[in-house]
Amino acid sequence: MAAKRLLVLGACGDIGQGIVRGAHARGFRLVAGDRNAERLVRYEDGSGIATVVGDLGSVEAAIALWEAAQAPFGGIDAVAIAVNAPNATKPLLEWSSAEMAEVYATNLLTHFHAIKAMLPQLPRDGMLIGIGGGTADFILPKMAQLSMLQAAQRMMYRGFAREYRDGAQIRELMLISMINGERKRDIAEPHWVMDTEVGEHVCAIIEDPETFAGPILRLESRDQIGKPETALERAFA
Repeated sequence: MAAKRLLVLGACGDIGQGIVRGAHARGFRLVAGDRNAERLVRYEDGSGIATVVGDLGSVEAAIALWEAAQAPFGGIDAVAIAVNAPNATKPLLEWSSAEMAEVYATNLLTHFHAIKAMLPQLPRDGMLIGIGGGTADFILPKMAQLSMLQAAQRMMYRGFAREYRDGAQIRELMLISMINGERKRDIAEPHWVMDTEVGEHVCAIIEDPETFAGPILRLESRDQIGKPETALERAFA
């Protein structure tokens, strides 16, 4: 069986890098997508990881990125969306409407554009998986806007899964655990999930969608890598 061809969007972020490296180690053929060509240079290391430059600022831009990603391996079997943009830490009363709209544009609409452009184009046995966060269920100090965003993202993935049943499958993987990524290596604790382990888990979901039924999945600890959630864990998704 030919190796899966995976397009990772946001491939230069902490989570995106982990998905690329973890999936490459598992034998996937990788296309790393990012809007910054300079950051993509990190993959020019002879590993065979292909790169494509593009953004998700509109459905049209997402379509262009999708079309460019077909060339390296003659198509794409699965897409992982690990796109997010940092935003301020402050009470809700201090946010302006314009600032809040920007948060949603760069963190939620990017996923929306990618799903609209790419989900219908994937093969019937394909998979689109987005990365979400655990604060959909709780609020960190001065970070209510992040909880609002992640809750909206979760409901968006549920909505697409409910409405789109005649083709590729869709999942959201909520990262509940802290992640040991490039920017947190110096403070990471041993129990944190490694960024490459996120990649391994994403691959397990893509390879066996019936076991990881979703549409909302949770990754809470290193012990869970490559394993489906229990019935109790799924009850909270």
